[in-house]
Amino acid sequence: MRLLPMFLVICLLLSACGGGDESDRVTVFAAASMTDVVTELSVGFTDAKVRSSFGASSDLARQIKDGAPADVYISASNDWVDYLKKHERLEGDPVVIARNDLVCVTRKGSGFERNDLADLGARPCLTAIADAGVPAGEYTRQALARAGVLEGLKSSLIGQTDVRAVVTAVQSQNAALGFVYSSDAIAFRETLQVLFTVPAEMHEPIMYCAAVVKGAAKPDAARGFVKYLQSAGAREQLKKLGFREP
Repeated sequence: MRLLPMFLVICLLLSACGGGDESDRVTVFAAASMTDVVTELSVGFTDAKVRSSFGASSDLARQIKDGAPADVYISASNDWVDYLKKHERLEGDPVVIARNDLVCVTRKGSGFERNDLADLGARPCLTAIADAGVPAGEYTRQALARAGVLEGLKSSLIGQTDVRAVVTAVQSQNAALGFVYSSDAIAFRETLQVLFTVPAEMHEPIMYCAAVVKGAAKPDAARGFVKYLQSAGAREQLKKLGFREP
């Protein structure tokens, strides 16, 4: 029997699973912490159907730089927006659609208590944080460094691929504590308990930027989606899910 080339097999599988007309879909690459927001807001966007891919802002930016078929990019860090601008992969100026806070969480009922960064430094325990380069990981490392406890905690830090992986590590008790965004703590409030909020001055501002990808397959729908993210209704939904206004 003649074997099909692997890339053709993958294309056939994607076509079979996609369902419907692919021409009316806008593809959004968004930071993992935007999963709930983008999923919910996509329902109310009428210009086109929304197909989303979530992950670390750093990973998504590299994929777009290498030619991944995204129409819209939403990052949890301005650094990765600048990275794509440097490589001329974005159209126009990105817009800030939301802000966030960094919090330390534990699993509900775990019994762990820490009051602040200094307390964590004095009483180290297994702590999940996003990997270096991932925005949530960078904000966490900045805060720990400014508090003067990063070096002493290095042996107890457990790296994770993105902020949602940090949530999973804490939920599964593979880590006693974890640093996530306030919006993640709200999304998983049934299983997570916030121990303290990291003071904003301990890290760079946590801003979410949205931009249209240069060469987008659906440029008009992409621009419409970015504009939609700035609407009063979208901002109300962002606030409801734990984000702060731009």
